[in-house]
Amino acid sequence: MSLVKTAEPKGVVRLEAKDLRADGALRLVELSRELVVIRRGISGVPMTIALPTHAFRGVSLRLAAARADGFGYELKLIHRDGDLSVTLCEADDDLDIVAEWKAWSKFFGLPRLVERELGRDEPDEPHLGATLARQPAPRRRGRWIAARRPRFLTRRKVGRREMARKLPPPARVLFDGAAVGEDRPPLICGATKAI
Repeated sequence: MSLVKTAEPKGVVRLEAKDLRADGALRLVELSRELVVIRRGISGVPMTIALPTHAFRGVSLRLAAARADGFGYELKLIHRDGDLSVTLCEADDDLDIVAEWKAWSKFFGLPRLVERELGRDEPDEPHLGATLARQPAPRRRGRWIAARRPRFLTRRKVGRREMARKLPPPARVLFDGAAVGEDRPPLICGATKAI
């Protein structure tokens, strides 16, 4: 049985979850990417708790029950305070629950957790703080450039001064097309003939 059956949660998702301490043993939960709102009544007093999603540790996959015909799985949004943890989904099929697990983890932007020992949730993949730890990428040198040219040609060298081409000094323009260093006489303004 799935509480929320969705391959990709969108917008605000509302669900009812079991809460033995609440009136009627139920609480209403609203889930969005940024906020989790829990509404319940205790002894006739209504209570609303709004928590940002980053206050939760992650989305945990747990083995809920072992039966003769297979296993029962459960997805929970885990908080440090166990009363604030929210059950997201329950299923008997392991392929369905893994798809739900990945979708909820992506929806909240939280790590995927696995309960390997009772009460201990561990990350599915190794993390360094909030960052996923992976194998370092291979170094660039020698990877794509090695297929194009020999290694000694990949180094840059400073040019030699004697190999530089010498350019003649540029001519200075005085006025109207006359330049210093030319053999023709300068033109007089307003005159059409050269003097």
